[in-house]
Amino acid sequence: MKTKPPVLLIDDDEGITFSIATFLEAKGYPITVTNSGSEGLRLASEGCFPVVLSDIYIDRVTGLDILKAARQANSACAVILITAKGSMRTTVEAEAQGVFDYLAKPLELDHLLEVVDRAAYSLQSEESPAPEASSDEEIVGVTPAMIDLYKSIARAARSEATVLIRGETGSGKELVAHAIHRASPGAQQPFVPVDCAAVPENLWESELFGAIRGAFTSAEKDRAGIVEQARGGTVFLDEIGEIPTSFQAKLLRFIEAKEYRPVGATAPRTARVRILAATNRPLEAMVEDGEFRADLYHRLNVLQIHVPPLRERTQDIPLLAERFLNEANRHHGKQARFDPAAIRALEAHEWRGNVRELKNAIARMVAMFSPGLFGETEVRRALTTGLTEGVRPTKPETLEDAEKKHVIEVLRLCGGNRTLAAERLGIQRRTIYKKLQRWGLMRDGHASVPGTHGTHGEEEN
Repeated sequence: MKTKPPVLLIDDDEGITFSIATFLEAKGYPITVTNSGSEGLRLASEGCFPVVLSDIYIDRVTGLDILKAARQANSACAVILITAKGSMRTTVEAEAQGVFDYLAKPLELDHLLEVVDRAAYSLQSEESPAPEASSDEEIVGVTPAMIDLYKSIARAARSEATVLIRGETGSGKELVAHAIHRASPGAQQPFVPVDCAAVPENLWESELFGAIRGAFTSAEKDRAGIVEQARGGTVFLDEIGEIPTSFQAKLLRFIEAKEYRPVGATAPRTARVRILAATNRPLEAMVEDGEFRADLYHRLNVLQIHVPPLRERTQDIPLLAERFLNEANRHHGKQARFDPAAIRALEAHEWRGNVRELKNAIARMVAMFSPGLFGETEVRRALTTGLTEGVRPTKPETLEDAEKKHVIEVLRLCGGNRTLAAERLGIQRRTIYKKLQRWGLMRDGHASVPGTHGTHGEEEN
C-alpha cells in the first residue's frame, strides 16, 4: 500500500482516544485527535482527512453531524462511526449518508485496524479506478473447456439447425444462446427467450403461436405469439424438458415445417424462426419414461453444445470474480477489491450454482460489507451466511433448499416485488412465479412470503 492516509479521531473520552491513537500510530497511521465535538466538526469540514474515526455521541455535536460535514467536504472520505449505544435509527441514517463502517464498543483493536486498512485501501482504489467490465452478455473464460465452447458456438452460428444446449443450472446456457444468435446471419433480428418452466400448460399454444380476436373470452384483439415476435430471428426455449407432452407434437410440427396456427385461426401460417433449446434435465431418460417425445428430442438435438460447470474451469474464477466485482462496484458506487487470499477462497469453493452463484455471492459481498479490500473472511461470510447473518446448518442443505431460501430473502429485500426480485436474481419474473407455486407460496395469484406485503398490483402475464 502507498503511504498511509492521515486519520482524524474524535471522541470525548480521552482514554479511548489515547488507546486508539497509540495503536494506529504504531501501525503507521498519522493521527490527529480531538475530544471536542465542535472542533471535530471544524476539522472534518476542512476536508483534509481522508479517514475520519468518530464516536456517535460526543457532546452537542454528534457523529452523524461529523459524517455529514466530512462527506460534504470530500465525497470520497471514509467515515467510521463508533458507539456504545447503537440504535436502528442512527445506523440507518448513517448508512443513508454514506458511512464507511459502523462499529460497536468495546472495540477490538485488531478489528478496528482491519476496518481502517480497508478504508485506506478504498481511497487508493478511488485514485486508480477499475477498468470497465465487458458486456453482461459476453462469456468469460480462457480454459481449454471454454475454448472448445467458443468453437462450438462459432460453428453453430454458421448453421440454421436447431441446437440443444446442455449444462447445469447457473452455468450460462442463455449466454451461449445469445452468443450463437449474435454471431449468426440473423443477428439483427429479434432474440426471444422463453422460460418453459413458467408457462402454464393450458397457455402454451397461445403463448407461442398467438391468438385471434374472439378465440376466447379475454381475446379482445389479435395477439402475436412468440413465434411472430421472433420472425426472422431466434426463439430460445430455456428448460425445454418442462414443455408438457400435450404440446410437444405441435412444437415438433412447427420446428419441422415452420408452420403454426394461432388459437382461433382457420388457416395455418408460416414463420422462419430458428429454435435454440436448453436443459439441465436428462432428456434421454425422459424419453425412455415417456415424458418427452423421442422424435422431438432428435429434432432438437441436431447440434448439441455442452456448457462446462464452473468446477471444471476453476482457472476462470479470477477473471469472472473481477468482472462481477467491477459490475457490483458500479451498481453500488463502491470501490471494493479482492486480495489474493479471497481469490484462493473463491477458487476452493464448490460452486454448485455455477457462475450464477458466484455472481450473486460477489454482489452480496459488495452490498452487505463496507468497501475496501475483501479478504478470505468476507468471502467465507458471504458464502456461509447468505443474505442474512446466521449459523451454518448442521445438516447438509439440498440445492433446492438453498435456492428457496435465497429467492425468499431477495423477495423480502425487494418488499415482495417479483419484477425487482427477478432482476436482482438474474432470472425471469415468471420463473419466480413458477418456483413460488412449486413451494406452495402462492395465494390467490399473489406471493405469500413472510416479511413482505405480497405482490398486489403486479400483472401475471
